[in-house]
Amino acid sequence: MPRNPTPPLASRSHRTAIVTDAQDVDPRWLLRTLAVLIGAAMICAYITLCFLFYQGQWQFVLHPTAQAAVPAPSSAFPYHDIEFDYTETGQPQLHGWWIPATTPKTRYAKVTVLYLHRGDGSLAEAQPDLQQLHDFGLNVFCFDYRGFGRSAGPHPTERRMREDTEAAWLYLAQAHKMPATHVILYGEGVGAALAIQLSSEHPRIPAIMFEDPDFEVTNHVLHDPRVKLLPARLLFHERFDLDNSFSTLTVPKLIFLNDPADDVTTAHIAATAAPKFIVHLDGLDDAQATAARKQSLSRFLDEYLPDPALLPK
Repeated sequence: MPRNPTPPLASRSHRTAIVTDAQDVDPRWLLRTLAVLIGAAMICAYITLCFLFYQGQWQFVLHPTAQAAVPAPSSAFPYHDIEFDYTETGQPQLHGWWIPATTPKTRYAKVTVLYLHRGDGSLAEAQPDLQQLHDFGLNVFCFDYRGFGRSAGPHPTERRMREDTEAAWLYLAQAHKMPATHVILYGEGVGAALAIQLSSEHPRIPAIMFEDPDFEVTNHVLHDPRVKLLPARLLFHERFDLDNSFSTLTVPKLIFLNDPADDVTTAHIAATAAPKFIVHLDGLDDAQATAARKQSLSRFLDEYLPDPALLPK
C-alpha cells in the first residue's frame, strides 16, 4: 500500500505556530482575569444583598401575624366587626372593631379613642388595653393595618401604615360624623409615630396617649449583626421617627411605660414638651398596674378634657 503523503511544509509550520502561541500565554494574565471575575461576582453579590435588605427591611421592624382578631371569651366588651377603606373593586382593605361605650350618659361616653397598635402580632394582642379603655366608659375604634390580622393587602410598611391610619380617621369622620375634638389617639410602640403624624395633620385633636413609644427603631436595626456589613444607614427608611416629636408636641400627652426605660428613652421622655403625664408601670403586678392606669387616665381626662363643650349637643 502506498504511504500517506508527507504533509505540506505550510501545515507543519502552522501547527508549530499554534504550539508556540500557546506557550507564550502569560499566567499573570490568567490570574488577573480570574481576580476580575471573582471581584465582579462579589460586587454583584453585595449589590444583591443591599437590594434584598432594602426590599425586606420592614421585617426588621414589623412582625405581623395573620391571626384572626376575635375577642377572647373572657372579654366583657361588646364590639362590632368593621370593614372599611374599600378599593375600586369594592373590596375592603381594613378590618377593625368598633367598641361602643355601654353607658351613654357618662362624662366621656361621646369621646372615642382611636387605638393604633404596635407593629407586632395583631388586634388579638391588644385586648387587655381595649378592655381597660372600654371599662373607663370610652368608645374605642381599633383596626389592623394591611398585612395584620384580617386586613387584606401586601406586607406592611411605614408608608402603608400611615395611609391606613388616615383611612381609619376618615372612617370615624364619615361613618360616625365625629369631629376631631371628640377623638383621642392611642399609639403603642411604633403606633406612637403614627399618632403624632395624625395629630400634626389634624391639630384639633385634644389629647394623645402613648404606651412604650419606640425611640430606638433605627438604632435597633443599625446594630443588628446581620446588617453590619451593609450601608444600612443609607438604605434604611422604615424609621417611625420620634427623635424630635416629643420635644415639640404641645398636645396634652399621657405616657405609659411598662419596662425600665433605657438611656435614650429616658432622655426623650425628660425632654417631652408640656403638658405631659408620665406613668411608670414597671415593677407593678397586674392589679397594681390596672389601678395605676385607671387612676392616671381619670386624672388626665379630667384635667385636659374638662370642657363640657367637648361633648356633642
